Amino acid sequence: MANVPLIQYQLILLAGYGINYVVLAVNSQRKKYTELLKTARSLGINLCFSCEKYPLGTAGGIKNACRFLKGNDPFIVFNGDILSDCNLQQMLSFHKSTGADVSIAIVEVANPKDFGVIVIDNERRIQQFIEKPEQPVSNLINAGVYIMQPDILNEIPSGEEVSIEKEIFPHLIKTGRKLFAYVHNGYWMDVGTIEKYKNANFDVIEGKVNFNSGRKSEENTVVAGETVHIRGRICCGKNVVFGKNVEIDGTVIIGDNCFIGENTSIKNAILFRSVMVGRNCLIHDSIIGNASLIEENCEILHSAVADNSRICRHTKIGNI
Repeated sequence: MANVPLIQYQLILLAGYGINYVVLAVNSQRKKYTELLKTARSLGINLCFSCEKYPLGTAGGIKNACRFLKGNDPFIVFNGDILSDCNLQQMLSFHKSTGADVSIAIVEVANPKDFGVIVIDNERRIQQFIEKPEQPVSNLINAGVYIMQPDILNEIPSGEEVSIEKEIFPHLIKTGRKLFAYVHNGYWMDVGTIEKYKNANFDVIEGKVNFNSGRKSEENTVVAGETVHIRGRICCGKNVVFGKNVEIDGTVIIGDNCFIGENTSIKNAILFRSVMVGRNCLIHDSIIGNASLIEENCEILHSAVADNSRICRHTKIGNI
């Protein structure tokens, strides 16, 4: 996300509210995440890993992590695929004032079919939780940020694959537990589709997300000149080499160790790490995955190219 791991933004948000103990639920390949330890330490966060030998679902993962939780205070849960600047201090105050067992951050969207839909009463107590309904009865959706009382963990079976959205929340409502909705009016994006992922990247660059922190993503400054002509914004990683007469339009993100050939035009695009682009190419409204090779005279429009791809010269992809 703008050359920074998505989870790092969540850690920055948590640190901004003084939260210094975080448990990360991961699969069995824990080693892939160890580089986050350094990032967490720089933010003053003690980061622990809760490993799952097999998938436990959104509720099972929380239950599996409970052995790391301390004391009887409420705890915060974040979904891993959201970018949000949720005001955690306000949400915690709301949680305490309502006496909620669970507080769920909600946002209003135009098309709620792909989300968990929330139905609330006049006091914001949740009456229904409907996961991805065909005919939504509300435009209020689950924003993937929860505050829970520790005893809620007793409602989740151990060692089983369980969904917090489809099973646990409806069960809690049915049994009379107090679930309340905290209305989040700030920035929120589920980055689970290519288009939303691209938009979230651009929103970060444009400063639309407030992480309650003075920190910004690291980026190198590219100065327009003979080599690069910039008409817009560019977020550039380390060790990026440009040929002559490269055109940058709109919002462009380029990862570390990339090469952009001469007379190439890049517009509203994201290039991951170690991407090699030949001369005379057009890359517009597209995402190029890690370690991909785009040979000369290619046109890639409105497309996503997977990691380790090779696009042969004179190839045209997308809405040509």
